[in-house]
Amino acid sequence: MAESYTHIDSFMKDNILHNALRFAKKGNYGDAITILEREILRYRDSFRFYYILALSCLRTGDFGRAYTYFKSAHDIKNRDVNVLLGIAALNMKRGENARAVDLYLKVLDIEPANKCAKNALSILRKYGGSEDLHDWLETKKIHKLYPPFPREKLRPSQIITVAFGVLAAAALGTFIAGKLRIIDLVFFRQEERTGFAVSALSSSDKSKIVETGGAYHTILTEQDVLSAYENARTYFNEYKDNSARIEINRILLSNASEGIKNKAHVLLRYIDDVEVGFNTLTERFDYRDVEQESSLYNGCYVAWGGMAANVEQTDNETSFDLLIGYETRRELRGIVRVICPFAFNIDRERPLDVLGRVAAQDNGTFNLNAVSIHQQR
Repeated sequence: MAESYTHIDSFMKDNILHNALRFAKKGNYGDAITILEREILRYRDSFRFYYILALSCLRTGDFGRAYTYFKSAHDIKNRDVNVLLGIAALNMKRGENARAVDLYLKVLDIEPANKCAKNALSILRKYGGSEDLHDWLETKKIHKLYPPFPREKLRPSQIITVAFGVLAAAALGTFIAGKLRIIDLVFFRQEERTGFAVSALSSSDKSKIVETGGAYHTILTEQDVLSAYENARTYFNEYKDNSARIEINRILLSNASEGIKNKAHVLLRYIDDVEVGFNTLTERFDYRDVEQESSLYNGCYVAWGGMAANVEQTDNETSFDLLIGYETRRELRGIVRVICPFAFNIDRERPLDVLGRVAAQDNGTFNLNAVSIHQQR
């Protein structure tokens, strides 16, 4: 069933892009930017995401960010005509006419009949090198040279409706129980989650439950180990993956036998296959609970809000201290270092929410590996 949830998460992603595109096409570019930038980590490999975001910034006149996002889209598809048109228009706006000409010629090399590139070259030939070009740009006629927003895809609800119709049509000639079984398999959780059966302890696993020697973080009795493992499987089957992970960590940190730890790793692989977002995180943990025993929460997803401080940024990574609970600047509940594997522009003066995974350190502290960041504009 982990695969089905991956499909549902893909539907959710498409719906986010659909909503942003809908706002942008109505001229609500700020709303589109807000929707997209809060999920920038999740979409870091999505060409469509960067393209919609770049166009929205371009339309608001935020040319610096527009260039950044066009460049990210170009890194994914370096021969996409619309991205080249967007970058060329920005070069014109900057007065870098030679670069703009090169890009428009490249567009015509890829797509000889492209009207936008032909019009742009005509304008550059007519006004290039004179104040007239500046005047032409200031009249906002350059908007005519902006590439178009992409066409809308089917929304997740529409896809589900179509899928349901296809299934219903295919099932018309079958027995009613068969139809119900198909619908149940596609749209609802099975009684037993994929991975549940293969994670069951065998008789050989139970032949040795604990190790008798060595140093461990936690010492458990045989009954403790068995209880923790069965709790992990129960939580897993109920889609309470954070709780399941805690029980698995308890086992991996203990004197449980290698056989049982190996089965725990099997279960962990199925948990890691499920992608989590702000709107799908159902189990939430308080910072102070995690701080007290971070190794037990290692790998768990948390969502905490606060302010950013000590921001460091490179081309490929952003890190900062999250001052948890400090949104109102009245109460500081804790500080955690957030590692974001992506360049993200953070406004230190605005509150933000971080969805991340706990990364426990050997010294008892922990960092947060960011999955998604939401900061209101």
